[in-house]
Amino acid sequence: MTGHLQIELAVDAAGKTFIRDQSFQAPMHLSKPHWEGQYLVVQAVNCTAGLFDGDRIDLRVESRSGSRALVTSPSAQRAHPARKADAFARIDQHLIVEAGAWLEVCPEIFIPHRGSRVWQTTRIDAELGAELFYLELLAPGRVGSGESFAYDRLEWLTEFYLAGLRVVRERYALSADCESVRLLREGYPYYASGYVLSSQVAASVPFRHLLAGLSDAEIRMAASFPIPDLAVIKLLARNSLALRRGIQQLRSLVYSTLQRPLPNWRKW
Repeated sequence: MTGHLQIELAVDAAGKTFIRDQSFQAPMHLSKPHWEGQYLVVQAVNCTAGLFDGDRIDLRVESRSGSRALVTSPSAQRAHPARKADAFARIDQHLIVEAGAWLEVCPEIFIPHRGSRVWQTTRIDAELGAELFYLELLAPGRVGSGESFAYDRLEWLTEFYLAGLRVVRERYALSADCESVRLLREGYPYYASGYVLSSQVAASVPFRHLLAGLSDAEIRMAASFPIPDLAVIKLLARNSLALRRGIQQLRSLVYSTLQRPLPNWRKW
């Protein structure tokens, strides 16, 4: 199955963000967005049971100058066992953020089932003066069904471009026997990764210390700065509840650092 979801976010004369243009095709669907008071909250929905090998999903979000939006999803994304040798499900994402725009993208957790294979590419293009908070969450598998790190292969490639210059390139190729998965197995199997782009999140000791201060026996968080205005954040958690708590704390810290009101995404 091949589907897509494309939205263009703009701001009207009253200062409210709205979807100026949209296009979607099954299995992707756009639920009714709502104005939260400061932000437009958009729910992107995969209406099927999840991804199968051979499926391809294209996601594109364009945030025009002045827009303020949160793009999320109401439920976990699942990848089912591959049926053909060397076949993958594929996800291609492209985020475009203009100067003066604010965009948060935080979909629900990704759960790879036993024998699944997924290839995901994410490209982020931001102008100077844009602000972005992007997160992706990964579970070890269907833990309640006794599946942890039983997927065949996950390949995630993310590239971050600022003013046309590539400033970050991250690639993960995860399989049951790779070194990265071995480290996750040792106590923190739930994982989140993300970026915060803003002139207010500079490569400063206070932000790093505040982020590190959120770590405890169940959560580990850290940030690095490839350039002064871009934080690359990693989060490890012992279980799904700890991961959710960590994401809530992280979002609160990011929004307070950026001196922005925290939007209510009406879940958790």
